[in-house]
Amino acid sequence: MKRYLTGIDWIINSIDYTGKAQSGIGNHSEVVLELKNTPHDKLLEEQLYNFIQKIPLLHGFTGRALNLCPYWKSPGNKKMLPFWVYTVNVDDDSQYLTPLAALVNAPFKNKREHLIFTLVNTGQRSFLGMVFDHRILDAKGAEAFLNLFQQYYQNRKMPEIASSNPHHLNRWKEKLLAGRAVNRFLIGLAKTTNRTLPFNLKNEPARFVTVHLNSQKARRFTDAAFTQAGYLMLMPYALAKTIQVMHGIFQEKNIPGDFYLIPVPMDTRTQEEAQKKVLFNHFSFFIFKISAAKADDLGYLLTEIKTQMYDQVKTKLPEAITNAGFLLRIVPLPLTDFFLRLLSKKHFASFSFSFLNNACQQSKLLEHKVENIFHLPRTPKPPGLGIYFNQFEDKLNITLSYFDGLLSGPQVKQITEGLSAIADEE
Repeated sequence: MKRYLTGIDWIINSIDYTGKAQSGIGNHSEVVLELKNTPHDKLLEEQLYNFIQKIPLLHGFTGRALNLCPYWKSPGNKKMLPFWVYTVNVDDDSQYLTPLAALVNAPFKNKREHLIFTLVNTGQRSFLGMVFDHRILDAKGAEAFLNLFQQYYQNRKMPEIASSNPHHLNRWKEKLLAGRAVNRFLIGLAKTTNRTLPFNLKNEPARFVTVHLNSQKARRFTDAAFTQAGYLMLMPYALAKTIQVMHGIFQEKNIPGDFYLIPVPMDTRTQEEAQKKVLFNHFSFFIFKISAAKADDLGYLLTEIKTQMYDQVKTKLPEAITNAGFLLRIVPLPLTDFFLRLLSKKHFASFSFSFLNNACQQSKLLEHKVENIFHLPRTPKPPGLGIYFNQFEDKLNITLSYFDGLLSGPQVKQITEGLSAIADEE
């Protein structure tokens, strides 16, 4: 079984290749379910095994067809890889992130392994972490995947998991025009001096700090966003406030540059659509360029973010990036990696950012209530630093992801306290 890759899929494969070339670890992320009680590890392992073995694409790997188009190849009836759920008991409830982060910093064992599960029990709470390969699942897809697993457990029936098959190498004129539009946009960015934190390519572990806003604080955050940015403008407001928090760090480190450059993936799928399009990647890229001299001005930030977002939608830049990615598929990953490295030396991102809306309303895992869902993305290098928001029911979660050595302890505290304080501002 073959599933041809989209342009965004190929970009994600390129990022994965770059990560493995740097440290042996690809483009990994982790979704975590906080549970009210601890499920029986053997039952969980058995049910997950039964579910996963029915989805052959989850055991696949990349290949290239005779027509030069890359695809994801399913091994078909090959024997499933050994599978288990790691179980960890933690005495200190405040240390629950340590074992969860450890697996994000571990490579998959071979090219057919794309999921790792760990069950952390603190005695007060338990957490199920699923590390996933971004080549096969995106953030919203990961949540939808676990929700489908719950449906399978409750109904004892395998839900339908569709996987669209994108077109082959065709429509060359459309892709060449898209590539030209993206190239012009990038050339414009290259003429600016962007602020970026210095990093090295050594194999430091990724670090994570989470901020969890309860329903009351999340409501204050939402009210402030609707009042200051406009109705449903949660992402622009969160990005603007994040820029202000990060601006303080860049200023403290005396980082030169006139602008902040921030790539933002946006996934517009509804919950229903995410349940139907689970596998592979379904988001679009937006890129925001923000004047560092005006980063303290919230009004400027909100206006500039919304204006740039509307302009990019109007000029179809996200669509052009996707179509240009289709064209890029003919380039082997080592050469793609070389081009991306060459590009990143000029204007790679200041930091990564995303805002994931209510992707999944999963209320239970097996028979246990889901109290919260949050994410631990391993930010690629460059930039090696990212801020990630996600909603779950009436809660809001924020994750700081960075590589060891990039930030000091006081700077990490400054960022997390600044992000947490957003909900307390009038």
